[in-house]
Amino acid sequence: MRRATLVTVAILCALRTPSGASSLPPIDSALLPMSAVLDLAAVRSYFPGVTRLAQTGADTAAQGGATSTRSIFYENGSGSKRVTIGVDRYGSAADAASAYAVARKKSSEVPGFKSVRVPNLGQRTFAGAVSMKGETHIGLGALSGNLVVEATLTGFDTSHATVLNLVSMTRAELALLEP
Repeated sequence: MRRATLVTVAILCALRTPSGASSLPPIDSALLPMSAVLDLAAVRSYFPGVTRLAQTGADTAAQGGATSTRSIFYENGSGSKRVTIGVDRYGSAADAASAYAVARKKSSEVPGFKSVRVPNLGQRTFAGAVSMKGETHIGLGALSGNLVVEATLTGFDTSHATVLNLVSMTRAELALLEP
């Protein structure tokens, strides 16, 4: 799981509302509510083989001192395929931009990392794929406002259809967080 977390660090996506402010509830703890992340039914509409919530809690991959986070791992029955979505909130847009830059740099430094072309989903967007020890990770990220969100697939092929589903799921996550 630590290897997946390290790869996930690199694949970040950030959000904002049109005003630049988060639509999430005020910060009152370090853990964002589960409602900040797509639920299993929504994720299954993009990745039907994913059947259960495997883990949730703070996003340990968050960079640069996020003020609050939430990460959810969904997986198939054997755990061989995993969808991870994380939302990280920062004290300012500048802090989020710094965290995004660190994650993007770390991603590009992972041996075997290959950029994947995706449409822009926020102020800044990047995506990439890497295979390590027989396991493939595909991640997508974008920066906007004071939020950073990661969307990472583990154990999926890197086909065009898989990447399109990742993009669509990330758009749905962005829409969830809009007011």
